[in-house]
Amino acid sequence: MFTSGTLYPPTYNTYMPFMLQPFSHLPAYELVTPLLEAVATNNIIIGAPPGAGKSTVLPLSLLQSSLKGKILLMQPRRVVVRNLADYLAKQLDEEVGETVGYRIKGESKTSSATRLEIITEGVLTRMIQQDPELTGVDAIVFDEFHERSIHSDFGLALALEVQSGLRDDLRLVVMSATLDIAPLQTLFNAFSALPVVNLETQGRMFPVDVRYTQDVQAYELVSKTSNLIKQAVSEHDGYILVFLPGRGSINAVAREIKGLAESADIAVHMLYGALEKSAQHAAIAPDPQGKRKIILSTNIAETSLTIEGVTVVIDTLWENSAQYHPLSDITALTQQRISQASAIQRAGRAGRVMAGTCYRLCSKSSFERLAKHNAAQIEKEDLSSFLLDTLAWGSNPDTLALLTKPTQAQLQVAQQKLCRVNAVSKANITPYGRALAKLPCQPHLAHLLLTAKTGIEGLSADENSALRFAAPFVVAISESNINVNGATNVMDALLLANSSTRNQLIQQASRYARYVQSEKGKAQTFKPDINALDESALGLCIAIAFPLQVGYRRNAPSSYGGNSGNSKVTTKGATRSGASQSHIIEYKLANGKGAELTATAGNTFSNESEKDNEPWIAVLEGQLIKSIVAIRLAQHVPERWLCLAFPDAFSEKRSVILNSDTGVMEARVSTGFYDITLNSAPVSGQEKSREKAFWDSAMCDAWFAYLDTLPLSNWPLSDADWQWWRRVLMAAKLNLPQDKAFDEPEPWPLSLSDLVHKAKDSLAPVLKNCKSIKNLKQLPWKTALNNGLSWPQQDALATLLPTHMTIPTGREASLDYRDNGDVVLSVKMPELYSQNTPLTLAGGRVTVVCELLSPAGRPLQTTSDLGAFWQGSYKEIQKEMKGRYPKHFWPDDPANALPTSKIKKHM
Repeated sequence: MFTSGTLYPPTYNTYMPFMLQPFSHLPAYELVTPLLEAVATNNIIIGAPPGAGKSTVLPLSLLQSSLKGKILLMQPRRVVVRNLADYLAKQLDEEVGETVGYRIKGESKTSSATRLEIITEGVLTRMIQQDPELTGVDAIVFDEFHERSIHSDFGLALALEVQSGLRDDLRLVVMSATLDIAPLQTLFNAFSALPVVNLETQGRMFPVDVRYTQDVQAYELVSKTSNLIKQAVSEHDGYILVFLPGRGSINAVAREIKGLAESADIAVHMLYGALEKSAQHAAIAPDPQGKRKIILSTNIAETSLTIEGVTVVIDTLWENSAQYHPLSDITALTQQRISQASAIQRAGRAGRVMAGTCYRLCSKSSFERLAKHNAAQIEKEDLSSFLLDTLAWGSNPDTLALLTKPTQAQLQVAQQKLCRVNAVSKANITPYGRALAKLPCQPHLAHLLLTAKTGIEGLSADENSALRFAAPFVVAISESNINVNGATNVMDALLLANSSTRNQLIQQASRYARYVQSEKGKAQTFKPDINALDESALGLCIAIAFPLQVGYRRNAPSSYGGNSGNSKVTTKGATRSGASQSHIIEYKLANGKGAELTATAGNTFSNESEKDNEPWIAVLEGQLIKSIVAIRLAQHVPERWLCLAFPDAFSEKRSVILNSDTGVMEARVSTGFYDITLNSAPVSGQEKSREKAFWDSAMCDAWFAYLDTLPLSNWPLSDADWQWWRRVLMAAKLNLPQDKAFDEPEPWPLSLSDLVHKAKDSLAPVLKNCKSIKNLKQLPWKTALNNGLSWPQQDALATLLPTHMTIPTGREASLDYRDNGDVVLSVKMPELYSQNTPLTLAGGRVTVVCELLSPAGRPLQTTSDLGAFWQGSYKEIQKEMKGRYPKHFWPDDPANALPTSKIKKHM
């Protein structure tokens, strides 16, 4: 089916080269002619479900189009890039690097003859930044766009700007399996002068029998999956593809089914991103000895990769997803449910070559409650790199052609992170920021490399040399998902890593080494050797890259004489011999979070090491569990080195902070490292009076900062205050007209925190004298917050969403604005006699829910349509009320009766 363009005739031989004939059975084959005709003058959106062959047939066909330059094919995963390049090259009877090549971070196989270059998404951004005209490139194909990676969204946005401003001959092709293409078409129409053609085809998939199990809890995942594999082996033929959340669960299941595999002569393979290339290839390729295969995979096998022979899919419906936590500045893998779209993709793997079976580890009702589509990665990522690249490009996030815009809160966090490394100033990129943007890594890692290159004043020449040697390794480790073999110390993890992991890290570190060499030095002088790493330098490098993840051991003595609390040591469990015990060491992190590290006997962080004089650690990997960071990987860092690297962070600070024990705001002078306090002394009243303006302002700022950390449900508001805020939210939802506005009306606020900051001037006089949380709850919030609204908004709120309304008796009855969006009028039933039409607010856009009460004030009926109620269920209530309250008026025709609040004899 072809839409939004010319309907092409059903003959597809005009441009069909011989090499595509083997693909004539694939549905994507029928798109070749319309694609080749459309690409001459249009952008193209291609919708083709899994199994259609779009990733193979269509890129090859573009080699025969009117496009004479290079074609870039973007893929979201490295393993797909390598295998797809190899497969397409074989169709041309060539080696990779000739007509078909590839490029991923740190690895490429291309030549001057390469016309189809398969790349990972982040590569495109760097190519455009380095050459905005994309010289020699005629087309960019965005494959698997439905995965909505941040690189894919940003790459398309930049490509549209290049096309509209510099290269109207550049063609953009977006291919997707499950994405709703309507928003994408709207994006193209808004940001490109070229017309866009939609091409669609049906998928080619054999029937897949989808079977559901009972719901499986996370802790049961390994055992239930292993049992299901054993069942599938006995009931089905063919390869079995098992989708698991991550490497940990893959290894666990592999151990569980080892005996089965050996007894049944089945080859078990693992497949995940950090796996070495040879192992990935072995998992995908047919078994050389013809054995049956079980492939334990992450979502890496969800799209594009075709594993021939798979007839059974076992889907746990879980995945590990990187989630950024802005308050702690930690990005950690979080195990979460996949979307229905991803599950459909996974199931399709069982029907590529013949009819197959898919087992889903949940009930059907639970499956139907899963999200329909994947959330865009831009909604959950650390956006500091995205923001820096955007500013380096000369644009801003508000004007970029993005399907999903980041929130202002996300951008504010990203800007603060960039400000910490002097990459931006007042929302503008600095010269140093431009230098960071040129390095092929995240801004905080680029900052580490350039800091190591410059050296740190106060460190000796040997210490700075050790820093330069360690920095490339820290960048490499940060970008890799290394198997730590139970180690919590970074150096231990490196020494215990297997040879494959060590070789990967050394290779990656070697690529970054040239960025730390001085102008006189040469990258070739870098001789990577993990055994030669200096542990202190390793710790400082982690601290430079992740300053908010620096931790200080509680109750540890420091040269500043501080004491930040009591340590907690808990025995976690001993073996039968009693030789191995573990205990928890508590830390305070620079981001303000508490952290816990589980140390075992013999570990660098064991009981013995607590006695040394290194209370500081730098956390490389942690997991946020509720409000505590569980430290997975860290390294000691000497206090002297920290002081030299962060001189400003250790300077004296004057601040007002909340004492969590007493609930009182205290003015103090302290020394520390970001939110780690080493020593602190209270400020006397006399000292505060000498600089009253400063301390008043600091008190206000402290309360604003405290309020920003509170979830909405914990705000110190009274019932009347909440009623007011619900009215504001309803006004925002309805976008109520502001009749008193002279110019363009201000947008209604959606965030209570934003409104508080807008009302800062009216809140400041009361907040500066507010000493405690108890005082905070007594403040006139509604009055102060209402002053944060513009006058037209205040008028519209009072007029269109009032607090009271006149009922038929003439009384002003109060309205109850509830959390679920209902507006409820609770009155005694006789007071609404004669009211036949629904009661409404906001010019008829909100219907009031009437809660009709008995003379004793108990609810009798809830209705939004009084006219229908009088004619219907009122009759039954009338019978009961006449018997229970005979002195009250219960007419036969309430729709035309006199409303009253009195008993009959007083009417």
